Amino acid sequence: MRKLLFAVFFFLIHAVASQTISGVVKEKGSGLPLPFANVFINNTTLGAATDADGKFVIQGKIPEEFELVASFVGFKTVSQTVIRKGRQAIFQSFELELLEDNLSEVELKARRDKSWERNYKRFREVFLAVPDDPYGRDIEIENPWVLDFENVRNEKGFNYTKASADLPLKVVNRALGYEIDYYLQDFRMLRNASRFYGQAFYRELQSEDSLTQKQWEDGRQLNYQNSVRHLALSLLLRNSGVQGFDLYHNQPESALRNRTNDVVEEMNKSIVPLSVNALYNKPLGNGIYRIFVPGRVEIHHRTKPWPNDYYTNYYNAISWMDAPSGYFDVDRNGTLINPTQLVLSGYIGRQRVARSLPLDFVPDEGFSGLAEELQIFQSRYIKLNTLREKAWLSTNKPYFHPGETLWLGGRMLYQNPINSDSLSRVLYVDLVDTDLKKVREESFRIEEGRISGGLVLDGNIPPGDYLLRAYTRWNINFPETDIFQMPVPILTEGTIPVVPELDRETFFGDIALHHKIEVSDSVNYRVMDLELEFFDGFQNPVATNFILTLLDSSVPVEISDKSRLENELGWVDVSLPESFDSEMLHPIEYGISVEGRFFPDRKKASAANEITLVEGDLEDYGTVVSDSLGRFWATGLNFQDTAQVAVAALDDKLKPFGRVELSQFQKPAFRGSFPKLIYKVKSLTVQSESFLDTSGDYILLEEFVKEADEERETMADRNYGYGEPTQQVGPEDLEQMTMAEIWGKLRFTGRKFGNYTYGEQTGMPLLIIDGQSRPFLAKGEFDEILGSYEPSQLRSIKVYSDNISKSVFGMAGYAGVIMIETKNGFRTGPESEKKFNSEGFQVFEIRGFTTYPEFPKKSPTDQFLKKKPTVYWDPPAKTESGIFKARIQVPYGMTKLSLRVEGWTLEGDVFWRLVELEL
Repeated sequence: MRKLLFAVFFFLIHAVASQTISGVVKEKGSGLPLPFANVFINNTTLGAATDADGKFVIQGKIPEEFELVASFVGFKTVSQTVIRKGRQAIFQSFELELLEDNLSEVELKARRDKSWERNYKRFREVFLAVPDDPYGRDIEIENPWVLDFENVRNEKGFNYTKASADLPLKVVNRALGYEIDYYLQDFRMLRNASRFYGQAFYRELQSEDSLTQKQWEDGRQLNYQNSVRHLALSLLLRNSGVQGFDLYHNQPESALRNRTNDVVEEMNKSIVPLSVNALYNKPLGNGIYRIFVPGRVEIHHRTKPWPNDYYTNYYNAISWMDAPSGYFDVDRNGTLINPTQLVLSGYIGRQRVARSLPLDFVPDEGFSGLAEELQIFQSRYIKLNTLREKAWLSTNKPYFHPGETLWLGGRMLYQNPINSDSLSRVLYVDLVDTDLKKVREESFRIEEGRISGGLVLDGNIPPGDYLLRAYTRWNINFPETDIFQMPVPILTEGTIPVVPELDRETFFGDIALHHKIEVSDSVNYRVMDLELEFFDGFQNPVATNFILTLLDSSVPVEISDKSRLENELGWVDVSLPESFDSEMLHPIEYGISVEGRFFPDRKKASAANEITLVEGDLEDYGTVVSDSLGRFWATGLNFQDTAQVAVAALDDKLKPFGRVELSQFQKPAFRGSFPKLIYKVKSLTVQSESFLDTSGDYILLEEFVKEADEERETMADRNYGYGEPTQQVGPEDLEQMTMAEIWGKLRFTGRKFGNYTYGEQTGMPLLIIDGQSRPFLAKGEFDEILGSYEPSQLRSIKVYSDNISKSVFGMAGYAGVIMIETKNGFRTGPESEKKFNSEGFQVFEIRGFTTYPEFPKKSPTDQFLKKKPTVYWDPPAKTESGIFKARIQVPYGMTKLSLRVEGWTLEGDVFWRLVELEL
């Protein structure tokens, strides 16, 4: 029984881990099957022979893109490029055409002469191994007579010798342990250069003893190192230095006229160190990547001792690489897709068939750590999956009328919550009609993963079915399933949807909810004190975040349960497919973004420049760097509605030059079928007044008074509205510590914070002194102001240095923020008279975050409270020690209310609960 279970288990593993290619090979014209034809994946050990019906099956780890080859003696070899697109099973058929004038083996031998022998000797040196390669002794072509040579006169280029073979070359490599069928497609020998191309099918030789097998395995590892594939893969993984390749950019020929043989002397003259990041790579999809090469690259093989006559004082191998088109394409294994895209010379150009390895060869785990990196890179979809995010939204009620306010709240779902603070801070929300037109396009802040917002619907919006879509710019890099969608009906005023009776006790997880209310009367409304207690399965208080809505009992709480958080969490359980690839064209936004291109107007001026952006009169500012094409991207601005942003490139004298063109963010179009809810409509009971959720009927009062001691808060007490700092130093430490000790405590050294920043160029931290911002400070000015204060003169020092807390300051806070409050406004430093001069800047109107009316939780005590469908709405509600309390104003005449609670615990458990309250 155990053996049977093991066999089943092994079969299941094998079935999941491998893919299958099946098909049939037939004769062209007759359609008859060709038995015993060979079908294989080019340059691999993956292949099979057809059966009596011409059918074949190949199983194994199939690449995403590959060349499938079919051959049969006496017929033309045919190949087909196949793109798997993540499919586990592929069917491919072939039709082979009969060769004409096919000579017999005896006739081929009779045609050989001394000229053929000379050409064959040269062929071996080009094809098998260079003359001094010891591997040349252990490799041979068993059927050389299939080769034919022809001298070709080329009127537009060099004359060359062409080699051809109507049958595959049978190559045995006893140095690496392979038998190779090589289908020669093109072979050209020039006087001082050569090239060849074909398809190869590898079979592993059976070793006679373990020692021979070990020698083959060691030889394969050794020959992988410093190979073309090893080099290409190290460039793709950006770890060429770790893998032993030092890269240098060869200067033009004019710089080489006085070249010496001293590598030290030539450094930074004829050869300039080249960062691997300068060899930009770009995904093309389907597991193919394009590596861009900036001219001729010289490669020093730091780990490969080898004699060379190019430098007298360098004792390792040297190679050269040039891409005539400026790039070359490789797959995830570093395999060249088109070998003609790359011209190789030097040591790496010595490689021939004698040192070639099948593409499905993978170095062992101990090989310079490359196997582990290769595995990670090949599983790129796994890394990308950890960076996925998706919005989940809930609305205050499931339907709306024209002119109402649609309040929304929610949270971001993350495949890996650890990455949440590095992901998006801007959520786009579109309202789409059935004609797929965007009725509204708004944007809201994402604050610590939570979302709050609102849309005031146009009073003239046609009633009908609409779709609420929510996404981040980063979402667009991923499948459309990462975009949130929720149907929203807009009904004619005076009607409501009719839905089935809901289960009032439904909830998810092991979270228990206890509620308690106390109601009292005032002149213009009733006051309900609500208390909610959350407990886990052991009756312990639970910390939760949730969305709370309180509706009149006549209003449906929901039309469908498909948009509940519990259902949306199913997205977290679905990973990206292995075949997923993306160019990741859309960056992460940390605030309002500005994207564009800079065009210099001066001769020889580079398009790569520092671009300065200023919002308004220094309300926010920052600098980014454009690339070599002038493209720039700035994110992190923080404003509402519309603001004027001045943009310019500044020269050394801080004078603007050139011009800037901005690019518009292309939001994703809706694809697929339009989802609709199933419901009926009925008329409301006659109301004495309009029964709508319109925020304008309330007057929202801001409170600046502490309830505990009735003392008025100062702006400093409220951190000038900027929220809680990352760290702070109070009066006690300021009286006892030196300024150096204080900066050490705040981890502020070298005029920098010790954390990372998300701006391309950060500059100095933003200084705010007694609420007054000090923008655009150079290092000298910054040091002068800080040095003018003694700790005893200060009331507090607060810093904002983490990505969450400093985001409210926009681009100006990229490098962090230092907020200083002096005693009684005491200042010894100079006042800032700096004003922004926009002369020479281009000024653009940039749309910011959407302004929306907050849900009115309090109304004036002298104003009668009108009836509303939504009595209370609190999207960012949370518990303290498992308890939530709220004082809610309820209009007279409302005796039954529906309380909906939906949220999540800090441990990730979700819950949904509907409670009916009677006042």
